Amino acid sequence: MKLRLSIILIVVGLFTVLMYPTSEPTMVKRTWTIVDSKAYAKDGVIAWGEQQWYCLNKLWEKESNWRTMAYNPIRVMGKHAAGIPQLLGMKRTTPPTEQIDRGLSYIFSRYGTPCAAWQHERRHNWY
Repeated sequence: MKLRLSIILIVVGLFTVLMYPTSEPTMVKRTWTIVDSKAYAKDGVIAWGEQQWYCLNKLWEKESNWRTMAYNPIRVMGKHAAGIPQLLGMKRTTPPTEQIDRGLSYIFSRYGTPCAAWQHERRHNWY
């Protein structure tokens, strides 16, 4: 009887440890990727339609290839362009989501849509 009770207690104890671990789970820090940037940006323009996403993707592929650390050493109006959208005065250390938000804000305020910005880029080689 004692052996059977001991086995039951061991099994119950093991089950409890497996179901309710005592240590906190460790968080794995993940690096932001180009896929993350594209998904975040797509969420910002998809309401405008798939074509607007296509244009934005083409535009920022040409500008930075979606690299958050992209940097243009040539000064324009005394400033360098950097980041995914290659905005003047932006730092390469600006968080990716802020780079995208600022880039979309610039596009919408200056051109109205990503396709209009892409059309301007194709004509003038800048946007």
